[in-house]
Amino acid sequence: MESRLLYLTGRGFAEAGPHRRELAGLALAERNAAVVGPSFPSIAEYAADLSRRTVCLTLLAGSGSRWVKSLAAEGPGRTGPRFDPARPRGLYPVRDFLHGSGAIPVAAYALAATRGLGRHLLVVRGWEAEIDEEILAPLGIAPGDRDFFTQDAPYGKPLGHGDAAWQARSLWRGSDYVVTNFGGDANSRRTILSSLLALDALRAIGAEADMLMPAAPLDSPAYPIGVEKDGLPRSFGHSKLQGETSAARRSGPGYTNVGVRVYSARALLEKAEHFRARYWIEGKGYSIPGNDPEGGEFALDNVDAALAEEGRARILAAARPEELTPAKTLGDVPAFERAVESVVAEDGELRARLP
Repeated sequence: MESRLLYLTGRGFAEAGPHRRELAGLALAERNAAVVGPSFPSIAEYAADLSRRTVCLTLLAGSGSRWVKSLAAEGPGRTGPRFDPARPRGLYPVRDFLHGSGAIPVAAYALAATRGLGRHLLVVRGWEAEIDEEILAPLGIAPGDRDFFTQDAPYGKPLGHGDAAWQARSLWRGSDYVVTNFGGDANSRRTILSSLLALDALRAIGAEADMLMPAAPLDSPAYPIGVEKDGLPRSFGHSKLQGETSAARRSGPGYTNVGVRVYSARALLEKAEHFRARYWIEGKGYSIPGNDPEGGEFALDNVDAALAEEGRARILAAARPEELTPAKTLGDVPAFERAVESVVAEDGELRARLP
């Protein structure tokens, strides 16, 4: 009989959404049934065990050109707080739905979604003291629970999040799993928890799974996922990375990634080292087929595509569309706040009983 979890991350992927609240429990049950030895009596204890074997890599460096331009474009009538454009976008204050009142930095939501699920690794470009004081300390993330890493920008700009992961590999290569997310996204703790547990459970039952990507249904997604009849992903569209080559895949309903990935650390290291060794050109950066040749970047999307081509990637199509509501400009902030309000309300029941 086919595993229910295997079905929901395979040919039955489109049915995963209605089971969103059940997925962590399903992963626990299937893991316990598959492993000889002690069982975990609860989701909380399963998550706590995985947290000791997981690194949560959050990209919090810089601000982005669109963000800086939006700050400069704001005139005298602006209503938002004044903000130093040199500060990372993740430090911008937005409404605090985690504690009920006041303001909290944008990136607090991404860090809260992974709190207690692994050791924190933050990719930054300075501002460590401010990040500690304004984001991590209020969340109860102590200096002993996190590492900062500064991504080198050898040719004047960072060369992608895949390159950031490769540069920081000494800080995560000894783990079993790596969760990646971005400091400007409306991340859901339920989505990340379910995905981490599901990947571990899939591997426990013998599935060839080295990456699990949460996905959400969306009309005309900017980051479309191409899925085969077997339910396995075969392509990942990204217009910025691929230029115009992905434009034709963005029309109509589909599934999109929401900025979160869960990898087996071994597979992430394997692919990161492969892309660095094969496509790095001194004096230029990366020259990866299919990527924008002017960008010189190596993205996690390249790792995803390589694993998908080998049948080692799966999607968990149970994420919420609200999770793909990043705050990339000042104009995005109201929509971001509405999204995180909804996501945090759903996650509220988890905070009282899970790490």
